[in-house]
Amino acid sequence: MHAAPLLLVLALAAAPSRARPAPPPRDLAHALLDAVHAAGLDELADAGADEGSCPTGPGCPRPLPRIGAVPNLDVAVIRLDAEGRALEAADVQLAPDAPGGVIVPLDRDLAARVRFRRWSPARREAADAGPPFRDEDDVGGRRNGRDFMAPYPASVFKLVVAFHVLRRAADSALSLGLPVADGPGPDAEVRPVEEWLDAMITRSDNRATRALLRYLHARGEVDRMNADLAALGLGTLRVEGTSPEDGGRWAPGEVNVTAMDAARLLWLVAGGPGVLWYAPGGRPVTRKALPEKARARLLTLLGDQGMHDVLSSGSLCGVRPEGIPARVPGRFVDPATGAETVGEIAYGRDVRPCNAAAEVRFLHKTGLTWNFAADAGIVESLPGEPARRYVIVLVASAGSRYLDPENAAAPLHPCDAERLCVSGRIARIGAAVDEYATRAARRSRAR
Repeated sequence: MHAAPLLLVLALAAAPSRARPAPPPRDLAHALLDAVHAAGLDELADAGADEGSCPTGPGCPRPLPRIGAVPNLDVAVIRLDAEGRALEAADVQLAPDAPGGVIVPLDRDLAARVRFRRWSPARREAADAGPPFRDEDDVGGRRNGRDFMAPYPASVFKLVVAFHVLRRAADSALSLGLPVADGPGPDAEVRPVEEWLDAMITRSDNRATRALLRYLHARGEVDRMNADLAALGLGTLRVEGTSPEDGGRWAPGEVNVTAMDAARLLWLVAGGPGVLWYAPGGRPVTRKALPEKARARLLTLLGDQGMHDVLSSGSLCGVRPEGIPARVPGRFVDPATGAETVGEIAYGRDVRPCNAAAEVRFLHKTGLTWNFAADAGIVESLPGEPARRYVIVLVASAGSRYLDPENAAAPLHPCDAERLCVSGRIARIGAAVDEYATRAARRSRAR
């Protein structure tokens, strides 16, 4: 018997007293598919592959054209009970060959039955399907299921690096207090590993990430990181092709984070009783796979992550209310004005009204480039707010290049004009998942 079976909640909603009986509630997988449909990502405007040239460039069309094909999107959710047991899990993918979206089959260990393929910009931009995939295009070695070209996770891969560093430090294989340089030259900055970790997660500092990867390369720990993740059954979480000299070179197709494997990693970080899943070879994965000291530190770092502008919207308070209703951490908020500044990003808005209305904490890591957007984290209710707890991960080829339709004719990119660097339609998916999780938890309590 599997030690951690999923409890698929299919209870009927209570009928209102003066209306027809309510229809049976959607399960998580169909609710997630509905959320992706409703987001309307096929309606986005495309500013083009040449970053920064549109919409301000003289040759840009007015308005910007509609996206040629739906983005590649991978979004996974695991709904948890208060102790951390999985109640429901679902993974939905969107791609040009599946524009209506598909519910991904999951095995009993919650691994996605998908043959993940390395990202190829040429294949994505091609008018047709492109050449057949080759064996070397595989990510993670899974050979079952449909092909899906995995989007680049942007800075969400930093979560994987932090997980490995803290796990190995808890085993005394790495030192958090060791001073580490962020490059080989005389101008390199030197800080303890612990300080680089904090900067990498809470501010998404790229210099910190290079320093940590350089440190890991010097000790043979990058290969160890990939091997350890594969041994946990998380083989599609891979950091390959980075530079041993300076820790740079993070390339689409070589750095990979898929949604359900990242969700299971975060489930492990959240912790729970018993066996969470079984790794290849039948080895049980329990919360002991991540030492408690490492778990506590990683949860603190994710809780202090300042950028709430992908699945949550608190950093954009007053302009984009939709999204997971999460509290922005006070660490980066000016107590006098409520303005949030995270590293070099000044959001310039008073976040206090949104914090006052917040219902959850979102312990997460975001990622954003011109072509890609991602967010991965754990959602937990704030005291006194409606109960829900879940893991959510979204990875999509829907970065700053793709604008909401209402901005298609704008003279400036909304990222430059108002710090709206990600389509608000991504946040709608987060809001829909949060609403589902809240209702499902309420139904569970009412039974």
